[in-house]
Amino acid sequence: MTLYSNWCIIKQKGFIIKIQTSVRVDENFYKDAKEVFNQFGLSFGDAVNIFLSKVAMEKGFPFDLTLPSEELEARVDNIKDNKNIQSYKDSKELFDDLGI
Repeated sequence: MTLYSNWCIIKQKGFIIKIQTSVRVDENFYKDAKEVFNQFGLSFGDAVNIFLSKVAMEKGFPFDLTLPSEELEARVDNIKDNKNIQSYKDSKELFDDLGI
């Protein structure tokens, strides 16, 4: 999906100049994110401008970007291969096994 209604805000000599951009985004993420933005009363463009403002202020991403650890990758592989998996019929059985 390509969006053509996103605006970037640039302040120049006391004026706010908006430029139009287009981005390609995953349609499912777009729809899900728009629902969240709507709950805050924000348009997609408003949310993009908030993100860009945070990036500019923090001189980086406003959240941590990390790669999965080797342990996490091994656990995912175990799940995919159906190895070392324990299932419980309910939370009580899980908590009993954990000693909680």
